[in-house]
Amino acid sequence: MKLILLWAGLAFIWLICICMTKKGRAVIRILWRSIKVKLAIIACALAVAAITTAYATHPEEPPRPTIDEQFEYQKYTTSAIQKLCDQGELIIDMNCNLDSAAAELAYILPTVINNYNLVVTRPTTPILEKIKDTLQIKMIGYKKFKNRGIRLIKALQRDLGIRYDIDIISEDTDHTLIITYNGKRWDSEHLCNLPVLEACIRERTDPAVLMSIIHHTSGFQMNYQGKNNTSGLLALDSGKGLEQIDIGARRLKKVLASSPTLADAVAQFYPGTEHRNRFENWRKDPQKHYWVGQVLTDIQYYRSNGMTLKPRKRVE
Repeated sequence: MKLILLWAGLAFIWLICICMTKKGRAVIRILWRSIKVKLAIIACALAVAAITTAYATHPEEPPRPTIDEQFEYQKYTTSAIQKLCDQGELIIDMNCNLDSAAAELAYILPTVINNYNLVVTRPTTPILEKIKDTLQIKMIGYKKFKNRGIRLIKALQRDLGIRYDIDIISEDTDHTLIITYNGKRWDSEHLCNLPVLEACIRERTDPAVLMSIIHHTSGFQMNYQGKNNTSGLLALDSGKGLEQIDIGARRLKKVLASSPTLADAVAQFYPGTEHRNRFENWRKDPQKHYWVGQVLTDIQYYRSNGMTLKPRKRVE
């Protein structure tokens, strides 16, 4: 609309400039005698008026509200820690502020607790003391903890990698596990790991498949805008933010059970697909065929990076 008004304004200015010269006025008088010219001018004026009226009576839709991704992940991080507390996996110290919990430390809590329970024969409930710049967990009630502490550090170094510094400080029967993250701040892909894994554990479906689908659908952007009024991580017409992960996990479980192959199941997540139950259609579309191939290729990558439902073995 703004472009149309701009061109109309330029045409009007150009017409005024022509009228200011003697030759220009003479040319206009000659042209004005032609019926075709008159009809063309009237048609243009009516077209501009019709377009202006259409925009005035049907204003542009307001932009969709964007999601604050940082707030969404912070909210999820806090709820994930609280869930561990509600399940009796840990105790949250009264001085521990969960509102500023770092996801890079909060997301590893299940791994830390799991390894602690595997290493120690009779583990007590760990106490979460700090989870902002460093992760501090106190383990109470052990007089001899040196060997178990060494095994716990080795197990965590194996599972967490070189970006985490791990130490244990002991004082009598109190032992504090201190973990510091030294890597780059996590991006949206890393932050999606735990929500996807938890959703797929609940639905007993493959988290690596769901991660790869999200990667090739929205690039892990909650504010992604798809076709046919779809949006979000999985370009769906329902669910906001991390809600689409739960929807996607339920749907993935169903399509994996009903599809003849993994490729057919993945094809039903192609953004904008209308006939999701017609397995043969996607193979005839080069763009869809390429998209499915990319998703299948990256599934192994996510599996090799821990996105599996395999149980942990006991640490000896």
